[in-house]
Amino acid sequence: MKCKHCNNEIPEARLKALPNTKECVSCSSEERNLVRTIITGKTTYSEWEVVKNKETKEYLERLEGKGRTGFGSMLYRGSRTESQPSSVKLGGNSCRTFIKSYTKENLDKVLKEAMLWIDTDKEYALQTVDKYLADDVISQKQYKQILQILEVFNPTPEKKVLEKKEVIDEEIAHAFRNWKNSRIYK
Repeated sequence: MKCKHCNNEIPEARLKALPNTKECVSCSSEERNLVRTIITGKTTYSEWEVVKNKETKEYLERLEGKGRTGFGSMLYRGSRTESQPSSVKLGGNSCRTFIKSYTKENLDKVLKEAMLWIDTDKEYALQTVDKYLADDVISQKQYKQILQILEVFNPTPEKKVLEKKEVIDEEIAHAFRNWKNSRIYK
């Protein structure tokens, strides 16, 4: 497919991503978004921010090379020398995606609490683990690991299914037991 403006061929990857597009990347009327990682801890990158405002994107791009390098936020140090235009809105026009990081410490905490109850009240121990999963303290994988550990320490007894015996008429039972013998002699 060719671009409607410059008549150059539209790359196949762009057509796969946007099947109805009629413009190449250079002629596109859509503004590119800025996606950056947000540092929420000393060594944790746990959010992405999508910045759509044009002035905010330009401001952040100017700051990018002015900060310290190697670790931490490069934006803080650069922002001290760069004035922020009044039209720049940080945090208000962005879309943040939270990437939850589950820690071994949380896993150990939940397992320890469940192990306290496993011998006396297994049902409460399981409810506690379920609550922590619902509160997003532990991951689904950690949840399954805890359940496996609890099962080793306090296995669920196997349920024996009792078969209900049906009452069968004695004449039918006699005929069924002897049907083979009666057929041979006739």
